[in-house]
Amino acid sequence: MKRSKVHDRGLFAARDIPRGTNIIEYTGEKVTRGEGNRRAQDQWEKGRIYVFRLNRRHDIDGATKGNVARLINHSCDPNAEAQNERGRRVWIVAARDIRAGEEVTYDYNLDFEEPPQACRCGSDRCIGYIVGPDGYRELRAWMRENGIEVPKRLRRLPRSP
Repeated sequence: MKRSKVHDRGLFAARDIPRGTNIIEYTGEKVTRGEGNRRAQDQWEKGRIYVFRLNRRHDIDGATKGNVARLINHSCDPNAEAQNERGRRVWIVAARDIRAGEEVTYDYNLDFEEPPQACRCGSDRCIGYIVGPDGYRELRAWMRENGIEVPKRLRRLPRSP
């Protein structure tokens, strides 16, 4: 863990991590979906989201101390991904080989919320906001309504159903 160019602190690889490796489990308090939604809204207003959907009935609130995985920042061009293990656990897994010293990132795939959370990942693939593919249509419409130029990359992405 150290200072990140993306946002505050981040998690960095201490050694080379091969693609497909479970890097760290995303842990926290297991709460009902309703409570998870309430906490996520509170966290959204503070600019940091730590709630993960676990299954149809439960979420994990990773805001608890000891959950180092909560420090992993979002990127529009991530080197890791969150994988849900049969609705019981969430692992952060290397999506490609990660070099020692490289910041570990994944795409948060957040639903569209107004206003959307700005992205500061700095990648060439950045769409400007932390929104997953299911929210691209709403994001594009919101950007147009607010006179914000839609980045080329976001214009080229397939429209969600």
